[in-house]
This record gives sequence, C-alpha cells and structure tokens, in this order.
Amino acid sequence: METMTSLGEDKNKVTPGKPKDNSQHRGHEIASKTIKTPAFSYVCLQLISDQAKPPELDILSVRSHITAALTQFLGLTGSAISIDILKVDLKECWIRVPREDLSPVVAAMGGWIGGTESEGRVSWKVKAAGNWLNILAGQVGAGDVWND
Repeated sequence: METMTSLGEDKNKVTPGKPKDNSQHRGHEIASKTIKTPAFSYVCLQLISDQAKPPELDILSVRSHITAALTQFLGLTGSAISIDILKVDLKECWIRVPREDLSPVVAAMGGWIGGTESEGRVSWKVKAAGNWLNILAGQVGAGDVWND
C-alpha cells in the first residue's frame, strides 16, 4: 500500500544523495588532523645585569649579545645559526630559531656571561623555550598575574 500526499507525491520515494529517513543519521562524522612538527622553535630571553640600572635592550644589542653567546659556545657553527628577533621589550626578548637548533641555542644563552668588570656583567635567563609560541606566551604571561 502506497501513501500519497495531497499533491499526489509518493512519501516513500527515495531522493538520490539523501538518506531515506533522518533517524538513520545518528552519529557525527569524525575528522582527524595531524599537526606535524613545526619548522621553528621559540625562546623568551630575559637580560640579567649586575648593575643598579640595567641597560635597556634594543634590536642591535640583542643581536650582539646573542651572536657573542652562540660564538662563545659553538664557535663558527654557532654564529651560523639563523636567529629571528621577534619582539624586544625593556629587559626581555623573543627569538625564533630552527627547531633542530633549539637545544644548542638554549644551552648557549643560559651559559653566557658578557660585559666587562667596569661596565658590568650581563647574561641571559631563558624564561621559556619550545615549539609552540602560543603556549609559551601563555606560560610567560601567567607568571605576571601573581606578581602584581
């Protein structure tokens, strides 16, 4: 027995490409995405000084200190590591390095002491380092919430 609508159409007629009944479609389509390892890693550095008034950072002084640290730790190979300076604040800066060079850069920055006795010593403190900038920025910023 066929059911007919008021216009004479068959209710049981199946339209191509559409399910026969909405009750058959009960789940959600699952899609998966793979996040590959990023090409770059990020480091947040803070300048530490033994002077009463620490020097303010600018892009040239950051580049000079980073190059000195890499050259002292790794020699010519260290000076060839590509470093992008992303942001410079009063005492801290954010840099981007190739992912495979993250460990040598962190070791070089953490172990470097520059300057002279008369001008005062300076060094870098590695505040954060990793492959995902958004996670690192949140971690560094979260510490300031409790320090106000």
